[in-house]
Amino acid sequence: MKETDSGIPVVDSSKADLTKVKEAEAACESRRSVPPATPEELAAAKTFTACMRANGVANFPDPDPKTAQHDMEELGLKESPEGGNALKKCGGRPQSVTSGQGATG
Repeated sequence: MKETDSGIPVVDSSKADLTKVKEAEAACESRRSVPPATPEELAAAKTFTACMRANGVANFPDPDPKTAQHDMEELGLKESPEGGNALKKCGGRPQSVTSGQGATG
């Protein structure tokens, strides 16, 4: 298995059982700690939100005020033409985006 420079295992997502990944994320939710966002990160997340809304995703969520993270997974952005186009126009997924149960993505 591959590891990051700091020794954290990296899973090949093309070979991962996504059902088991989501179950593991849910089981570990209470143990995850997300550091507070800097003012710059929060400002960037708000700019990204405004861009997504201006480009057709009216229900795009506000970033978390403490972590600057967005939870976009349940919106199905990749599957919708509006979401895919907006993501392209707004520069893709920012570091503040989470997927699913809040795992940093």
